Amino acid sequence: MRVLIRQLAVLSLMVLAAGIVLAQDSPPTVADLPEGEWSTFTPEGAMCARGTPYSFFVRPADPAKLMVYFQGGGACWNGFSCQPGGPFDDSVGTVEEEIGSYHGIFNASNPANPIADYSIVFVPYCTADVHTGEAQRDFTVFGSTVPIQFNGVANARTALNWAYTNYQSPESVLVTGSSAGAYGAIYHAASVFTQYPDADHVVLGDAGVGVSTGSFDGFDVWNLAANLPADEAFSGAQGTSLTNGLYTGVSELFPDARLAQYTTYADDVQVLFYRFMSGSPADWTTGMVSQLEALNLLPNFRSFIGWGNSHTILASPLFYQMQVDGVSFRDWFAELVNGELPETVACTDCESEELAG
Repeated sequence: MRVLIRQLAVLSLMVLAAGIVLAQDSPPTVADLPEGEWSTFTPEGAMCARGTPYSFFVRPADPAKLMVYFQGGGACWNGFSCQPGGPFDDSVGTVEEEIGSYHGIFNASNPANPIADYSIVFVPYCTADVHTGEAQRDFTVFGSTVPIQFNGVANARTALNWAYTNYQSPESVLVTGSSAGAYGAIYHAASVFTQYPDADHVVLGDAGVGVSTGSFDGFDVWNLAANLPADEAFSGAQGTSLTNGLYTGVSELFPDARLAQYTTYADDVQVLFYRFMSGSPADWTTGMVSQLEALNLLPNFRSFIGWGNSHTILASPLFYQMQVDGVSFRDWFAELVNGELPETVACTDCESEELAG
């Protein structure tokens, strides 16, 4: 099943570096945007979980290189997690508020950044459904009704539709995301790769391995299955096998694509959400290792398990510092995006820091 992509009616275009807002009567094309600067699109009708307007961001650079990045920001699936102040971002702020503190691959001025020259379509996150939902639900919280709009799929496709119109033939396509965005990346990867059949394809999930308990019902609450790819390759993408099923399906349909995941050994945020699902921290680590070992059997998948318990790496200074057994994550990532499948990396002393020089 597919949802209709709402027609874009851009209300404003923010030029971050210039600090001005340009009024627009119709959606600007990429040719209208300042190269190397962030611009903001606020599509008519698109909304966040609690009904506030949705926006996405674009930074044009080399049109032959495109990155689609799905932002993280928690999730909710019941009255406890969906209550006001629950563990998810429920609105989209300005570019400065959303990206201003980002480092890592978002530092275009760093000569060590392997994707400094990529054009970026940034898909913000405010729908509590890891970019996969299509449902309206009402939750009862202390006797009051709390409505939530799980609009992740519609919002993502609004941003993707703009990308498809304005970047019609990139040579390299990287689909990635951090935390909740890691799930959005692999969930939407088949659609993006299908749109660009002749491009070099890479998908990387940053700190979203997908370990869940058998009692977790979030996928049903979000109506995630409604927009799964219809191909038989994705038949295993359900329940506790969802994430591995998605990677397996993309691997089968796009055998020349390079697929990867990153996590730390005891990621504190992934462990926290696993506890919200009534799981134990030790079981999360066991499940993470097991799931990645299974995916590493795929011919075009690789994983990197870092030391410690930090959460996400792509937008962090740790992107340039993380090293495991002499292998720098920055170099590993550069190899991945530049056409090679790096070796799988896993920490052995997972409590001790090892920083690149």
